[in-house]
Amino acid sequence: MSGNIDETSARIDRRRMLQGMAVAGAATVAGCLGGDDDGDDTDDPADDEDVADIEDALERNEVDFDEIVEGGRLEFAIPRDDISDYDAAQSTAAEDTTVLATVYDGLITQNTEGEVELWMAEEYEVDASNDVGPEDYEPYMEEYEVVEVDGGFPAYDLGEDNLALIVHPEDLADVQEGDMVRMITREEAGDAVEGGVFGTRVEGRLREGIMFHNGTELTAGDLVGSYDRFVGSDNQGQVFDSFLHATAPDGDDGYTFELYSQEADAQAFLQLPPIEIFPEEHHDVPAGELDPRDDEDMIPIGTGPYQIEEVEEADTLLLTKFDDYWVEEHGVDSLEWFDGPESYPDGPVIDEINIRFVPESAQRAAALEDGDIDIAYELQSDARNSFYDSDDFVVSGTPGTGFKFIQFPMMDTEEGGAFAEQEIRQAVSALVPRQTMVDIVEQGWGDPARVPFPLPAADLATTGEYEDLFDEDWAYPAEPDYELAEELIEESSLEAPIDVIIQTNADDEERADKMALLVDELNASGLFEAELETPAALGDWTSGELYTDEGAQNSSERNATATIGLASGFDPHGYAEAIHDPDNYNGCCNFFFPEGTFDDEFVDLLRSCRFGEDVSADEDLRRERYDELWPAITELGANTIVDYSLTTIAGNNEVNGLNAHPATQSLLSYALYAPIDEQIIYLDRDE
Repeated sequence: MSGNIDETSARIDRRRMLQGMAVAGAATVAGCLGGDDDGDDTDDPADDEDVADIEDALERNEVDFDEIVEGGRLEFAIPRDDISDYDAAQSTAAEDTTVLATVYDGLITQNTEGEVELWMAEEYEVDASNDVGPEDYEPYMEEYEVVEVDGGFPAYDLGEDNLALIVHPEDLADVQEGDMVRMITREEAGDAVEGGVFGTRVEGRLREGIMFHNGTELTAGDLVGSYDRFVGSDNQGQVFDSFLHATAPDGDDGYTFELYSQEADAQAFLQLPPIEIFPEEHHDVPAGELDPRDDEDMIPIGTGPYQIEEVEEADTLLLTKFDDYWVEEHGVDSLEWFDGPESYPDGPVIDEINIRFVPESAQRAAALEDGDIDIAYELQSDARNSFYDSDDFVVSGTPGTGFKFIQFPMMDTEEGGAFAEQEIRQAVSALVPRQTMVDIVEQGWGDPARVPFPLPAADLATTGEYEDLFDEDWAYPAEPDYELAEELIEESSLEAPIDVIIQTNADDEERADKMALLVDELNASGLFEAELETPAALGDWTSGELYTDEGAQNSSERNATATIGLASGFDPHGYAEAIHDPDNYNGCCNFFFPEGTFDDEFVDLLRSCRFGEDVSADEDLRRERYDELWPAITELGANTIVDYSLTTIAGNNEVNGLNAHPATQSLLSYALYAPIDEQIIYLDRDE
């Protein structure tokens, strides 16, 4: 093992790294768009003083509603070579949701500050909350036979659309094939609800006269039946981690509904509705099969302002305005909370949206510059700066809910298995050059992760001030801490250098650039011998390798981490739950941690921040629990957060009123029409 590390020689040369990274490819666009205000285009973008001054981009772009031009076709580019999955029940890709959010509407809507108003729901509120646990469901449990045990995890033959929701804790110890296990499945859940055993109940009523694109009216039966589509899907863990049962008290043709959680749930209001509401004709379509590329009749049908008009794989996705959109039919003034001007439109004003598949960021920048597309996002930093400095384009940004994280496989295997040791995981985390990644790759358009949640979630995430947490001993270092990393390796059972593989998806240049910086830091430290792998595009990599029974084992044997991006929301729980909770194993986005990976104390603390009558009723108590959770997460080191996004979107000057939303998934739908912020865009072509 090496002795003291020379931090000067180990630190990465920023100029050298910039020359070899993909951001250099974007420089072919830079300079064609106006350059710096002072006309000096000779500065090196790697210099600290050249990190973008983005204050103007954070200001809202206003619209004079009396000058709105209706109609036109918007050319909107997404950073993928195709939609990963048209089925919202199956898709875990943010870019899919960015498009599908224009097709499906939700019960509620949120503005850029996280404030909530009712949308398709005319009434919607938490009605009751009970302090219940698994044992309280025992009178309603049925026995089911264990048909297989794989790696200590039982499987049951429950039939189509059924799912184990709550298992009696006494029946889980040393379970064997052939054993009978008491549990609540979806079939027994209704009996428990009728008996008054449930966590939280949310009652609501849909607005009448909301039409699906197929001409049928949205009713409570559509909402209740939509849950069937998530059984067996990649999103199953997110939906059924809390959801217990749904009813339509006035019948399927009525408008009232009741949603129930398994435990008292502080997020019930936001999390109990299905991810999307499907029409009855799609309720029996298995997850993953609602895809027009495989069957031309399997076109997603929602209640949103746009419908899918034309699809050709990896070539064409055309959205057209839905003539019977419910907001236009009712009028925006029918929303009881809307107090905007009379001239604010009753719906979006753009007629068509042509989704353009442009996976390479340099290609998106060139297409935007040439006028082939109107709007793009996830641009390389050099191009984004150039558009920002040009009078012919607009760049809008806002602190985002997206984050990049590194997940460590923790199995103790005969080969590899280095990340089974906590000290090794912590050492890698200590060497992540978070500030450098933001400065060089993002050129200031981002935020290095110092704690495991971003600024937009801070209100409910801590009792203190967000930036004060950066000084805590458990916070992530902004720049590599070589001394700490060396101490951690010395405390482990392994000898340096340790072979590791840093993996990320092949279809994201900036993500690969950031991991290249990490690999260089690991190697420069002398503590690791690291290499970078980009196995495949995101969807192919996750479904073909990470979301498999062998994924955790194989990655552990190779000491291969997984780095991807994810977006949560304004509630802090998603930043911990999605990547840690064993219920999400082999779903988004827990690749490596089945039940039993973490001790019960950690899992109980994680869940106690959201579940329980006490935190459901007391937001301050919830904040106190999170103050306990964040240090536990950084100490555990199963995941380490790299950075948080500044969500940005760029457009040409023919697009008026463009503003970004913190969540990438909402970038398009929010820009098009969001009465909660009086947001709208329109096209003004000089033709």
